[in-house]
Amino acid sequence: MATRRKKRGKGRTPSKAAPSKRRTPSKAASGKGRTASKAAPRGGTSQRARRAKATQRKTPPARARRRSVRLSPHVRPTEVDLHVEVDPSVGPGFEGEVTHHLSIARTTRSFEIHAADLRVSRARIEVDGRRIRATLEPDPERQTLVVRPAEPLLPGTATLSLAFRGRLRKDLRGLYAASSGERAYAFTQLEAADARRFFPCFDEPSFKAAFALSVTTGRGNTVLSNSPSAKIEPLDGGRKRVHFERTPLLSTYLLALAVGELEASEPRFCGKTEIRVWHVPGKGGLNDFGLETARETLSRLEAYFDLPYPYEKLDLVAVPDFEAGAMENAGAVFFRETLLLVDPETATLQEKKRVAEVICHELAHMWYGDLVTMAWWDDLWLNEAFATWMAFQVVDGWKPEWKMWNDFQHYRSAALGMDALAQTHPIYTKVRTPEEATENFDLITYEKGASVVRMIERYLGAETFRAGVRCYIRDHQLGNTVAADLWDALGEASGQEVEPIVRAWIEQPGFPLVRITRKSRDGGTELTVRQERFRSKGGRARAGGRESWPIPWVGRIGTGRTRSRTERALLTKKRQVLTLPVAKPRFVYGNADEGGFFRPLHAPEELAAIAGSLDALSAVERMGLLGHQWAAVRSLFADVGPLLDLALAFGEETDADVLLTLAAPLDGLCGTARRALVDGADAILRGQIVDAFGPALQAAGFDRGDPDDTDTSLRRAALLTLVGQVGEDPTLVPRIAELCDAYLDDRRSIDPNLADGIVSQAARSGDGERFERFLAQAERAATPQERRRFLMALGSFREPALIKRTLELCLTDTILTQDVAILLTRMLGNRAAGEATWAFMKRRWKALVRRLPPMMVTRPIEATPALGTREYRRDVAEFFEAHPVATGERAVRQALEQFDLDLAFDRKVGPALQRWLAQRADLEPGKRRG
Repeated sequence: MATRRKKRGKGRTPSKAAPSKRRTPSKAASGKGRTASKAAPRGGTSQRARRAKATQRKTPPARARRRSVRLSPHVRPTEVDLHVEVDPSVGPGFEGEVTHHLSIARTTRSFEIHAADLRVSRARIEVDGRRIRATLEPDPERQTLVVRPAEPLLPGTATLSLAFRGRLRKDLRGLYAASSGERAYAFTQLEAADARRFFPCFDEPSFKAAFALSVTTGRGNTVLSNSPSAKIEPLDGGRKRVHFERTPLLSTYLLALAVGELEASEPRFCGKTEIRVWHVPGKGGLNDFGLETARETLSRLEAYFDLPYPYEKLDLVAVPDFEAGAMENAGAVFFRETLLLVDPETATLQEKKRVAEVICHELAHMWYGDLVTMAWWDDLWLNEAFATWMAFQVVDGWKPEWKMWNDFQHYRSAALGMDALAQTHPIYTKVRTPEEATENFDLITYEKGASVVRMIERYLGAETFRAGVRCYIRDHQLGNTVAADLWDALGEASGQEVEPIVRAWIEQPGFPLVRITRKSRDGGTELTVRQERFRSKGGRARAGGRESWPIPWVGRIGTGRTRSRTERALLTKKRQVLTLPVAKPRFVYGNADEGGFFRPLHAPEELAAIAGSLDALSAVERMGLLGHQWAAVRSLFADVGPLLDLALAFGEETDADVLLTLAAPLDGLCGTARRALVDGADAILRGQIVDAFGPALQAAGFDRGDPDDTDTSLRRAALLTLVGQVGEDPTLVPRIAELCDAYLDDRRSIDPNLADGIVSQAARSGDGERFERFLAQAERAATPQERRRFLMALGSFREPALIKRTLELCLTDTILTQDVAILLTRMLGNRAAGEATWAFMKRRWKALVRRLPPMMVTRPIEATPALGTREYRRDVAEFFEAHPVATGERAVRQALEQFDLDLAFDRKVGPALQRWLAQRADLEPGKRRG
């Protein structure tokens, strides 16, 4: 599943412990492939058992208020026959019958099946053609029904039949209602644990079964599911029944159902696989980019896995209101419209890149997640980390000019920010409940996990790593796995133990700070490398801290102003000395290609040497250098003055992503100047930013220029972010308004890559007339991206009356459910709207919680530190203590920690920032606010 990303260049507020024993799947859970647990060799305990025992010793006690809700493994479905009657154009109700064909491993007097928010009745068990009465006892806390047969069920097979009723939900999960204009739809979104809100089922990933689905609905409705339709049966009353072919073995969270008036593209083929895009009527002109991306990436994925696409067809379904970015339902992938339907002529390059990345991410899941599935949610990263890494790898191979790994660096930087918090979590996290599973769809699971996958691939070598992955997929197809299965496969391919290298990265929270010093010795260079856990609070690790990581280290060694080479080593100690065969290198940069998930800290003289040889660093290394220095300043490892000197020296930088990396530190320091220093201090800093980058923007101009010169186009857009958004250059306001008016009249009047910046910056100085124009343009937008652009810009207006109107719209159909949390997050970051937004959230919290799905409701919580004062920190803490969010416990803890860090930073760094500003303007060093 693709989730939201951190905003590029701005380093969004982080959205999201000890290792624990993994549940080893039984053979039944593993399907056709090799079983997840191996027999011990004669004469001793198996390596897997030793690992499990060692891991178990580190398990922390579970939180008392959250008990495990796992089902017994002794009653399992093998096949499921499911019939549903639903017609969203007629009413919100649905009903159905389900028959589970069960395998019973031992004598059973009762067992559980999941069901939530459903009315379930008519329980019937059959064994060898004989019916056995059964009663149902609901357990709402566990979201289950206890099935009690009138007599014990003996080992063997049986069937369980149930009738059920429900209503289409409004919170984008389970089987839910959506609309497009006057048309009504029903869609499913079942990950992590919402299949139980669709029908009674064994709703855990290791309970794989083969599903035969049939649907009764109105004849005018399209019905889509995982498999092709087997037959369509006409019924009386203008209805029909659609029967689908039985699926291969699937986990319940991968089932898909779409019902409503949909149109399909002409098919494209990747080998024998038919690919179609489905959408609401009237959007057929936006299919081609998604179809071409799917075909190109699918062919590359088949080649990588050396295994054909594993399902009968591939439907890409554009859903008008959807919780996640996309969902990897086997054979029927669901997307937000913005992430599938594209007009290449008016979309920004970033929008096209994001669409391609998400499509490839979901298609990678067809093998890594659907065909082979984690046994339980504590190994969610096995699905999501690999799919994240694979998407960047494959799209970069297809479109190298897009520089996808530069994009990944933005996302990785956000993950480093979260993982530096005390309230982070390991990639592998013990999960007891569905709420805990939902909490783990975050930057640690996705981006940190992908960074570790990339680091291991670079360490083992691309060919060896791919050979191990192919073995892993072949051996476990249609089954379930734990992490050790992957380490075994990579170990077999590489001939070395992989788990000792990976385990600390997966099971230990945080990441290392790598301090690098050097001196000349015997005609070469001696590097001393020390590691400790990087902590946002600054200072060294606590006394006696034992955290350490085996680091596959690659450093860049400068041999000239524009020349360099790389050196490699496996760092296994907290202090290690390396010898380089280079006498007096020009510089040593401690994370070549930003391939390691750690932050290097260079001595001041080394940093000066690196700054003098920036041309010898790649763009992604320059991004890393700036990000690492900002993190070092934030954590009090480094002074703010040298960072500002370095950042403002990038006025001639040609790479757009490097320029965007500057936005977060510069905007953050403007905020510190506004909150902690004398009046006008932030304006002085913004003026310095305009002076540094304004001439380059003026030289670039705003004309569209050569459409093939994307580097210049993206650089212009990045400069506009720095000068207009961060620097708030008042001389740009009339020009921005002029360009926005032209864009409102003609989408092709400006460079598409400027559209987001122009529209959002025009909103900041906009009045009621511009607000109304944005609303009208959103209503008749030709593409999903345009609609979203205008609606999200409503969050940037600064007039109090317009802020109030935007907040009121958040509880109307004007703002789709999928966008409410994102808009509130943006408004919390708008310094003119933050206080009103928080007041609105508190006042209308019950309505917001009813509307927002569990994964989205945490997003505004994560953004509350933007309120920026100790009083608001106290208010946020008290509010969520009184109004707990089941899926947001970690988000609240992280938000409060971020409040504390921001307040401490302003207090401790403010004086140094004031001295730096005093050197550049008439600002008294001794005067501070309050």
